[in-house]
Amino acid sequence: MTMLKTGNKRGFTFIEAMLATVILGLGTVLVYEAFFISLNASNYCRDYMEIAPWADEKIWQVQDCLMRLGDAADLDGSGELKAGNKNFKWNMSYYLVDGTQHLYGVDLVLSWQEGPRKAVISRSAYAIHKA
Repeated sequence: MTMLKTGNKRGFTFIEAMLATVILGLGTVLVYEAFFISLNASNYCRDYMEIAPWADEKIWQVQDCLMRLGDAADLDGSGELKAGNKNFKWNMSYYLVDGTQHLYGVDLVLSWQEGPRKAVISRSAYAIHKA
């Protein structure tokens, strides 16, 4: 004699299905968010690699000018650089660190818009004027 079970349920309840949907949706959102964060970081690194040689060259030019001319150096303080499809703004400043040894500090700041935020790169160096 075989007994049949009448209370045997197969399948998911509504709450289990909703919970699985919420977990799957949350996981999808987190994966997309991680993707966009890594894409943003990749764009920043690409831009950095594109303008870093220009920044180093600009620092070398200012150092050379300060070493040769000292206070008589006539240097641009700011400007704009177009690389690729982006505009990079730069500001250069120099100041006398030690007057007895004619030591100058040089600061260069590059900035550009990277999506909703402003990205910034700064470089600093020193130059000695040989009087």
